[in-house]
Amino acid sequence: MTERAKKLVKRWRSLREERGQWYAQCDDLARIMLPSRLGFVSQTYPGDRRTEDIYDSTAMQARRGLANAVGSMLRPEGQQWIFIESADEDELDDEGLAWMADSEDRMRDAFDNPKARFRQATGEADSDLVTFGMATVFTAEADAMDHLLFQTIHPKDGVPVFNEEGSPNGMFRSKRMPLHQAMDMFGKDALSELLRRKIEETKIDEQAEFLHAVFPRKTSDGFGKKGMAFASLWMEVEGGHEVKESGFREFPFSVPRWDTSSGEDTGLSPGMIALPDANTLQAMEETLLIAGQRAAAPPLLAPNDGAFDAANTFPDGITYYDAQLAKDIGRIPISPLETGAKMPIVLEMQDRKRDQVWAAFMRNVLNLPVQGPQMTATEIIQRKDEMIREIGPVFGRLETDYTAPMVERAFMIMLRANAFLPIPESLAGRRIKFRYESPVKKIRRMVEAAAARAWVMDLAEVEKVRPGTLDVVDFEEYARLTAEASSVPSNIVVGRDKLKEIRAQKEQQAAAANEAQMAEQMAGAVKTAGEIPGIKQALEGAAGMGGQKGQAA
Repeated sequence: MTERAKKLVKRWRSLREERGQWYAQCDDLARIMLPSRLGFVSQTYPGDRRTEDIYDSTAMQARRGLANAVGSMLRPEGQQWIFIESADEDELDDEGLAWMADSEDRMRDAFDNPKARFRQATGEADSDLVTFGMATVFTAEADAMDHLLFQTIHPKDGVPVFNEEGSPNGMFRSKRMPLHQAMDMFGKDALSELLRRKIEETKIDEQAEFLHAVFPRKTSDGFGKKGMAFASLWMEVEGGHEVKESGFREFPFSVPRWDTSSGEDTGLSPGMIALPDANTLQAMEETLLIAGQRAAAPPLLAPNDGAFDAANTFPDGITYYDAQLAKDIGRIPISPLETGAKMPIVLEMQDRKRDQVWAAFMRNVLNLPVQGPQMTATEIIQRKDEMIREIGPVFGRLETDYTAPMVERAFMIMLRANAFLPIPESLAGRRIKFRYESPVKKIRRMVEAAAARAWVMDLAEVEKVRPGTLDVVDFEEYARLTAEASSVPSNIVVGRDKLKEIRAQKEQQAAAANEAQMAEQMAGAVKTAGEIPGIKQALEGAAGMGGQKGQAA
């Protein structure tokens, strides 16, 4: 074991120990809400049945619903959700705008490429996020160097390291893999003598644990390849043998957290809020199943000398009893035991608990707004506004910590791979920024547009009694606001520079038309004046004098 590998393995184990309580809680969450992620502290094996102790699936359904909602809101399916814009205030020319639009399409195609596994990775990360409060997504370029590659790291395998600003800038990732995968990934010669010997003994399906450490180069002198901002080292956990050293130009991991608490690096989740009610539901459902079974097949009461044999409770079973005893007591001596179970009360209690679980996963918020038959337009706007206030901050954080790192990292990978058209000269030296479209932002714009529309309508009423009131409205900005809120395609909305040209042309045309009209009016005035008798004779005399002077000359 090298000294460097020894320090890294020691630090990784120390960080895992610090998160022991969080791992235990995550196992409790996974047991009820996401059984496929079990294994934080418990031992699991591939193919294990992990739902045999679950009696009520409300928590799993609620988790799935919120995870799907997060994915559809951050990355709307079938829509362009990544937009590239200039970070400078002045507008771009047509060539620059065309390059950005083309780059947006190329990025969308790269994300939609099935080989990139973007949907699979982000879907897994969404489930981790709403269940455990934290997820990890690795963004890289495939070994074939022809497409992007996205991978989700199991929360128990990835240990992120955060800087003093609260942003992730380091990662310890453990991975167990068969020796044949390790040989393909690192090469046989890079492995330790112990693993090479196992490979030669045809134990290529035996698994070994590797540790991947990624952190800023400034924390370790001379670590990794030169020119890379982040160092990367793969090593065998057992023995500490270093197998691969490289680096990344950008931090390749996105580590979104649903919510955070001051002084803690781990995330908080809706699943943690729902856990007590979800546990109660499991106990209630188990009790209800037992009570229902007793009601359907109740225990029997029988005197020890009233029947000739044990009661046969199976279908078509015959039980013989003492007829004289039945006559004496006035009934058949074998009867069901009345337990007095209050089934409706238990069902009502269950419904309340289910509502609380669904509320923890925000179904009551995400189902808003629902337009009912008695809802006015004002009520609809108010409910949309309530929805924005409730989930807006959450999705704002996710956009910053989840979407943005993935997109920016993917953009830089594609830029270095020459996956875009040549950058036009108009973009040279300019800064660009990314804008992400989502239903949350659309609803926010709809609320703003509705408020603006109501304001303009109110001013229109005042205009009737106080002319000039509408002068306070910038109708050009109002038109752009309503167009954006209605998702009007940008190619049919005239840009500000082009609008200035159109208005200048209209002013020139209006000026020319005005001059032509004035000239026509002057010509008409001269013609009219020439028809007046006194003026007509004077004009004819002046014309005659002009002719005589011409002859004398």
